[in-house]
Amino acid sequence: MEEIQKVIAEIETKVAKMRSSLKNANAEKADLVLEIKLLNEKLSQRDVEIKDFKEKYDDLKRQQIDQITKEQESRKSKEVQVDALVREIDDCISRLKA
Repeated sequence: MEEIQKVIAEIETKVAKMRSSLKNANAEKADLVLEIKLLNEKLSQRDVEIKDFKEKYDDLKRQQIDQITKEQESRKSKEVQVDALVREIDDCISRLKA
């Protein structure tokens, strides 16, 4: 009878340890689930930031292209004006020679 009592006591001790371990594992799981949730929220925020930066980058790229295009058009316009002035000067010189 004593041996049965010992076996029962050992089983009860092991069950208590297992319950304690299970409780600790569940608490750790809850902590990890919370950490995953927080990390997912941070990841979502970073995704939003990435999209914002991408939009800003694209806007700046478009502005740069527009500026380069305007500068090229301005340069062409100035070249046309200079060419017209040179022709006018040549015309004036040829009139003076005649």
